[in-house]
Amino acid sequence: MIPFLLLAMTPMAAVADALPLKGAVIVVDPGHGGQGYSKSYTGGTRGVASKTTESALNLKVGLELATLLQAQGATVHLTRVADHRLSPEGSSNSDELHARIDFFEHHNCHFFLSVHHNAGPAATTGHTALYKHNAADDTLYEAIARDVNEALVGAVPGPKRSLIKGSYHILRETLIPGTIAESGYMTNREFDDLSMKPDYPKTEAAAIAKGAVKYWTTHKAALIALREKLEKDRAAKPRDPKSYTAIALNPAYQERMKALLEKVAPDGKYEAAKVGDYVEAFRKAVVTDPQATFAVRAEFSGEEIKLTGEVSDRKYRDRLIDMLVVMKLYGIVNEIRVPKVK
Repeated sequence: MIPFLLLAMTPMAAVADALPLKGAVIVVDPGHGGQGYSKSYTGGTRGVASKTTESALNLKVGLELATLLQAQGATVHLTRVADHRLSPEGSSNSDELHARIDFFEHHNCHFFLSVHHNAGPAATTGHTALYKHNAADDTLYEAIARDVNEALVGAVPGPKRSLIKGSYHILRETLIPGTIAESGYMTNREFDDLSMKPDYPKTEAAAIAKGAVKYWTTHKAALIALREKLEKDRAAKPRDPKSYTAIALNPAYQERMKALLEKVAPDGKYEAAKVGDYVEAFRKAVVTDPQATFAVRAEFSGEEIKLTGEVSDRKYRDRLIDMLVVMKLYGIVNEIRVPKVK
C-alpha cells in the first residue's frame, strides 16, 4: 500500500510545486495609460525611434505578466487592459496616481507590481525598481524591489542600477507592499529596438514574475499577516466607494455614464464605425447651452478614432472622451481644440 500511496501523491506534490504563487492576490498595474489621447496627466515617454508610447509597452508587458502570474497560481487583478487613463479625463495628477491605490485596496492584494519604463539621455541604459520611503519597517517594501530588480538581470540591457527609495505617490500613500519597476530606457535606441520585438514583452514579464515568486516564497507568512491586518483596519473605517478616483470602481461615476449611454446608444452596443453618430448624440444630450460651441468630428480609420474640431468649454471634450472610454472604444487620437486657460 505504501508504494501505491506514494505514487498517487507524487503528481499532486508536483502540481503544488508548479504553483508557487498559490494563495497570492496580486494587482498588476501597467502604468501611464491614455498617452495617445489624454490632455491630462499620464506621465510616460516614447520610444526614441519607434515613437511607441510607454503606455503601449507597459500594457504589453503587464498583460503578459498577469498571464504568467495566474499560471503560477496567483489571483491577479489588472488596473487596465486597454489604453486609457484610470481616472476621468481632466482630473489631476494625484487623482490619476491615486486611482492605482484604489485598485490595490479594493482588491485587498498582498502586493502590487507596477510596470514602467524609464527615460534619460540617449546613452543611458539599465534597470531599477522603486520602494516605499516612509515605512517604519522596510523589510516587505525594499525586498520586492530588490527581488524584481535582480530578476531583470539578463532580461533587459544592464546595468542593474541601485534601488530608488523616494516619495512616489503610489508607494507613499498606501501600506500595501509593492514596487514600480523601471525596466529599461525607451530613450535608448538599443532598448527601443529590443522592446519592439514580438517576444520582448513576455521576456520582461517572465523576469518580473520570477522576482514576484521569490518575494512571495520568502515573505509569504508576513504578507498574509499584513493583508489580514490591513483588511481589518479598512473594515473598521470603510471607505465610501463614491470617493474612488478609479472610474472602473466608482459606482456613482458608473451610474452617471450609464445614464448618458442610455441617451447616446440605448441599444447598449458600441461600434467604432458608428463613432460619428455617438458624437452627434452626445452633443444633443449634453451640450444644452445654445451659446456653447461643440463642433467636433469623429472618424474611424479602421485602426483608430480621430477627434478633431473645437469646443468652447473643455468639459465637453473631457466628458466625450470619458464616454468613449466607457464604451471601450480605445485607440483615440484627440485633436479637439479648447480655449486656452487665461
